[in-house]
Amino acid sequence: METLVSRRLFLAGAGALSVAPTVLHADAKRVFKYAVVGCGGRGTGASKNIEDAAAWLGHEAKMVAAADFFQEKAAALAAKHGCDGNRVFAGADAYRKVLETDAEIVLLCTPPFFRPLHAEAVVAAGKHLFAEKPVAVDPPGIRRFLKAVETAKQKGLMLLSGTCHRHNYRALRMIGPVRSGVIGEILGGVVYRCHGKIWERPRRPGDSNAAYLAHNWYNFREMCGDNLTEQAIHEVDLASWFIGRLPRCAMGIGARYRKGTGNGYNLFSVDYDYGGNLHVHAIARQLKGCWDRCCAMLTGTKGRIDVLGSKITRTDGTGVAFPYDNAAVEGIHENMMVNEHADLLKSLLTGTYRNEGEQVAMATATTVMGTLAAYTGRMVLLNDLLSNEASDFYAWKHPLQPEDFERGDDLDLPKEGDGLIPGKE
Repeated sequence: METLVSRRLFLAGAGALSVAPTVLHADAKRVFKYAVVGCGGRGTGASKNIEDAAAWLGHEAKMVAAADFFQEKAAALAAKHGCDGNRVFAGADAYRKVLETDAEIVLLCTPPFFRPLHAEAVVAAGKHLFAEKPVAVDPPGIRRFLKAVETAKQKGLMLLSGTCHRHNYRALRMIGPVRSGVIGEILGGVVYRCHGKIWERPRRPGDSNAAYLAHNWYNFREMCGDNLTEQAIHEVDLASWFIGRLPRCAMGIGARYRKGTGNGYNLFSVDYDYGGNLHVHAIARQLKGCWDRCCAMLTGTKGRIDVLGSKITRTDGTGVAFPYDNAAVEGIHENMMVNEHADLLKSLLTGTYRNEGEQVAMATATTVMGTLAAYTGRMVLLNDLLSNEASDFYAWKHPLQPEDFERGDDLDLPKEGDGLIPGKE
């Protein structure tokens, strides 16, 4: 695996707090022109985040185009940000119209199902991009996204990922001490992504199958990649980042319980094997009325770290103090969702190249690997998804593909209520 993805991807940010970056103000205000593709909750949030980031840096980010499957969503977000109504586009091919505008940055915030196709098109158009996590829902999609990442590098295009905890000053201040051995050799860990149901949207009168899938996307595994990949990717990625390498394989179980629509699971329990007898247990659950927790905790020979709890405890019970407790860090915005966009804009302002594509693709591959293990009951290797063409997981993909939404006819609706992909007997 290390021949495919450099280990440096997981060391990125290790020294980020040793030399605090300077907030980049300039005599002449720069206006960053951006467009958003996908104007739902995440597109709405990302639009505000990039504008807040630009303002924090003493500049401005201006929305110049908005696209969504649904006209009303694109129009509403455009109006909120003062975007010209003539640059509001709707439909499955609306992203293509955005790429014809003068936007220099494109925010990709559609359901993850579309990310490989859209990223490919943005890079071909020569624009910088923000790719919300996850970036694919099946192995061919991951590899397709990785090709777009390589093309972006060749063109010198910036690519920011939506794995926001890598831009979280609470995590950034902790990875340095962990790299320096404060908890010793990491022996194992556990990650939780346990909370209530996010949402379910019933089919509306007049919805085509495509419209229903686009509206209720979170509940179809074809559209979101399922619970582990769409949500728990954050905590799983934190574990890999702090460990400093990717897991080599996974096995797990999953189930569908008390869900009213779609075909996704809402219960996952996955064992990730990082080699060297190091295992991380990932638990992802979306069920109301249960105990909730989101965290990434790792145990070493000298202590334990709770990354999201911002706590390192030595084996003797003493804690590790940080110089930035309860205080903003110079040059790092305290809101990680704003800070990730600030990091992209800083790179554009200074000409320092930034491409987080491989990192978010590998985080996606890790969670897709766990999802497939839970679906099938089989042990799944990461290389089965990325390089082992002899594996049946290599070519495995959902029957529905993003280009299908741009056909003139309607789609076949995936079977609702069926959350099982059979394994081999």
